[in-house]
Amino acid sequence: MRVLVNATTLVKGGGVQVAAAFICEAARADTDINWDFAVSSQVAEDLHLLQVNTADMHIFNSSPARSAAQRRRLRRLENQLQPDAVYTIFGPAYMRFKAPHLCGVAVGWVTHSTWLAFVALPGWLARMKTMALCIYKAIWLRAADRWVVEAENARQGLRRRLGISEGDVDIVPNSCAALFRAAKLDPAPRPEPEDLVRLVYVTAYYPHKNIELLPAVAAALKAMAPNRRFEFVITLPEDEPGLATIRQLARHHGVEGEIINVGRVSHAEIIDLYRDAQLCFMPSLLETFSASYPEAMALGRPIVASDLDFAHAVCGNAAVYFRAGDPEHAAQVILSLLDDQSRWSGCIRDGYSVVNALPSPREKFELYVQAIRQTAAEV
Repeated sequence: MRVLVNATTLVKGGGVQVAAAFICEAARADTDINWDFAVSSQVAEDLHLLQVNTADMHIFNSSPARSAAQRRRLRRLENQLQPDAVYTIFGPAYMRFKAPHLCGVAVGWVTHSTWLAFVALPGWLARMKTMALCIYKAIWLRAADRWVVEAENARQGLRRRLGISEGDVDIVPNSCAALFRAAKLDPAPRPEPEDLVRLVYVTAYYPHKNIELLPAVAAALKAMAPNRRFEFVITLPEDEPGLATIRQLARHHGVEGEIINVGRVSHAEIIDLYRDAQLCFMPSLLETFSASYPEAMALGRPIVASDLDFAHAVCGNAAVYFRAGDPEHAAQVILSLLDDQSRWSGCIRDGYSVVNALPSPREKFELYVQAIRQTAAEV
């Protein structure tokens, strides 16, 4: 059996990490499947850091989503390889394949977005453009033959919004890379009043990630607890346009020193970030199953998250929750957690339980393989 794995449209964020993790497993798996990989340069970079040989991979320096030439190249590649199935790790693929096509879906805007996420966009024009883009992506997602998602809310969204039968959608829960489970960091001790409290938000820039909330939260913490010290650590490339807005907001609130950007980080560097931090702060307004949740849990760090269904579905009691978009309430929840040893320990304990119940990277890979085989057999 020959399978073409398509990761050409993944250029930032968790999708790049998911693609790299899948390809790592596929490269060392003992199966009857002959794998061919079409990847973006960003996925290839992550694979290089993971010491996976990319010499025989087909690397796309621009995304087929924006380039007709790259779509033609991908079509020629399929014609050359004649695969039994194509697996797009996260779609849309923006093209129709001749082979049976399994498409991963992690487009929360399409499957389960809410008005709260749309309001976070900068103005009505951006909201209308996003809505039009959602329709465009939905049309291309419908072009696949089967689908795979990370959570039940995404499957139900495909059913409700795209009219896709539940039986055609598999669920493979997200997890965290094996090195997070193996890191075995000591659980974060609850900071003393004189300690610096460092909160980490590992994310690429998207409006729904709500990173712009951080300066207001830092200012609220300074006002409510003037004798305590806080830092928020973010992971944006220096050339990210949204970073300038965040820094401007930090200057406006007088918390420039409390917002620390360390740039894009590898998996190993994420572990180092958490080693020096006590909390994971996740103010996102829209997720399906962010890997940041189980990564923080595996590393023994409590999570402070928006009080929204997707966060509860993944984190349960491993997090404490604040009213989405409310910086003062976020600050109150953070301070309350810092004052509550029982809740602090409970978050860490429950986080370990959540991670232990998730599939390992190998188990997750095998679930994807099952979905690929089913796609090839049914179509």
